[in-house]
Amino acid sequence: MTTRIAQFSFSFYRNRPIQCDFSGGQITSDAGLLPLRAFDQRHHLTRDWAAQLSDPRDEERVRHDSLELLRQRIYQIVAGYEDANDADRLRQDPTLQIVADQKLGEALSSQPTLSRWENAPSARDLVRLNDAWLDQFVRLCGEQVRQRGEILLDIDSTDDPTHGQQQFSFFNAAYGQHMYHPMLIFERYTGCLLAARLRAGNASSHARIVPMLLRLVPRLEAAFPGVKIKLRGDAGFALPLLYEFCEFFGIQYALGIPANVVFQRRAEPLQKRLARRYRRTRVPQRRFSSFRHRARSWPRQRRICYKAEHTAVGTNLRFVITNCSGRASEVFAFYNDRGECENRIEGAPVKPARSRWCKSTALKE
Repeated sequence: MTTRIAQFSFSFYRNRPIQCDFSGGQITSDAGLLPLRAFDQRHHLTRDWAAQLSDPRDEERVRHDSLELLRQRIYQIVAGYEDANDADRLRQDPTLQIVADQKLGEALSSQPTLSRWENAPSARDLVRLNDAWLDQFVRLCGEQVRQRGEILLDIDSTDDPTHGQQQFSFFNAAYGQHMYHPMLIFERYTGCLLAARLRAGNASSHARIVPMLLRLVPRLEAAFPGVKIKLRGDAGFALPLLYEFCEFFGIQYALGIPANVVFQRRAEPLQKRLARRYRRTRVPQRRFSSFRHRARSWPRQRRICYKAEHTAVGTNLRFVITNCSGRASEVFAFYNDRGECENRIEGAPVKPARSRWCKSTALKE
């Protein structure tokens, strides 16, 4: 940038020159990262994460260590620069240099360096990184969890659009795009991300969820003995193996389940009553109920709660499979609250660098 300096005379300062500098200097629009960096420093979050990642580079030729690269990438994402290509124009940003512990005025890493580093961690490194997240959750939120006496796991998958010829990028018809299909597990009350796994774009919604929970739940039970664990997920997780897993570990669950002919037949009497009442009153109708059902592949009956609505556009039926007690309306209220998990996913997108396979924040398939 060309520096322009002008000199003006003002009547109220006749004997003293005033210089105006229009170069802009070192400015930033992301100063809000500084308090986040202070929180990170206090609880040594990124330091612990970086310690779990191996670095195969030659130490004598390294200009940016793993901790600096990790902080640069994370804080770029936090500031809304989720594409690694943004690193090329942000490497001179003074705030990012400060939060990455780089000397002010010295450039951060470029996009190629950041992309190569993101692809370096092994699957074992990423498993250890997930374990570190859980250790930090126990350390930082343990007292809060014990006071509440409950852990609520929200499970969900999301779309991560891809660009170019990225490894394991496939077209997903449900989302209508080439993408990855990551799996995420959040704890509802604290908002903490407890586990993540990067999956191929054509993976089903429930793929690998039981192995993820099998690693997570026993560690939670060991850290918080006597604390109740609950789990929620949408109809993409209607998986008998998941029901059995929850029942084996004593987890209360509420999972969406697709409608079928049997479910619709069981709900038909209530549905017809609501339709008649709507025709008589022209007031939208909504009711909740439940029944017991055993599919051929199930070893026992399970409770199916359903919501029936009738409005001007017709009838709407929704079903949830659960082992929770209480009224069906209470089960649906518990289930519908899982939208908070989707809000967190929508509010914090993580996209890979173009033409590279980014796996630094999730386990590869």
